[in-house]
Amino acid sequence: MDEMVKPLLQCEKVSVSFGGVRALREVDISVSEGSITAIIGPNGAGKTTFLNAVSGLVPAERGSFLFEGRDISRLPAHERGRMGIVRTFQNLEIFSNMTVIENVMTGVHRNVGYGVFTSLLRTPRFWQEEERCRRRAEEELEFVGLLEKADMMADELPFGNQRLLEIARALASDPKLLLLDEPAAGMNIRETRDLGKLIKRINEERGVTIILVEHDMDLVMKVSHWIWVLNFGEVIASGTPLEVQKNPDVIAAYLGTEDEEGGDAEG
Repeated sequence: MDEMVKPLLQCEKVSVSFGGVRALREVDISVSEGSITAIIGPNGAGKTTFLNAVSGLVPAERGSFLFEGRDISRLPAHERGRMGIVRTFQNLEIFSNMTVIENVMTGVHRNVGYGVFTSLLRTPRFWQEEERCRRRAEEELEFVGLLEKADMMADELPFGNQRLLEIARALASDPKLLLLDEPAAGMNIRETRDLGKLIKRINEERGVTIILVEHDMDLVMKVSHWIWVLNFGEVIASGTPLEVQKNPDVIAAYLGTEDEEGGDAEG
């Protein structure tokens, strides 16, 4: 990794356990600002656990997280979200009883300029902010290619479009660091190819740093600048896509196996 590029996120000696089972062991991972960084590894390697620990959804028993040089290790998930750490989920987390655009507006609402009383009283400021939120949501839907479906109910979208909806909602929260947890899961070849183009656009046009956890190795190798490899909760390799592809430890642990194509409940 280019040492001249400052890290946006530094994870040092991070360990996480569940019921005595060590999911992450002394993990050191650095993510350069402006990069697309992939985390790969076989089922149970700790990939999703790592994203959960970064976003604050699970506590790290040891180690530290530095984000933009600030120690966020003790901050709860909502505070990390306010700082710009935003994630999508391996299992879709959309609001099925809301329209497509209403789903995306929930992402914009994280940064609204009114409080509870303004909302309850429906003041002119409230309606101005709601209109701003709607316009912003429309921009994000256009960015991911779903604007024409803005008024559909979210659960009426095809599965691949629901994945895009979740990404649009995440973008509406103004992320500095976007955590994508298996975004290609359930997508067909064409949808996965288009997703790869979208991920690169988010990075290049929006300047968003991305951490990608993904089993589709073709997608990972095409979009990533840097890759970290986990196995049994430990970092076993890191490097450029070409370096990782040739690493014998990676081949043995992941790339050379034929049974690692399924989902990853705890990463």
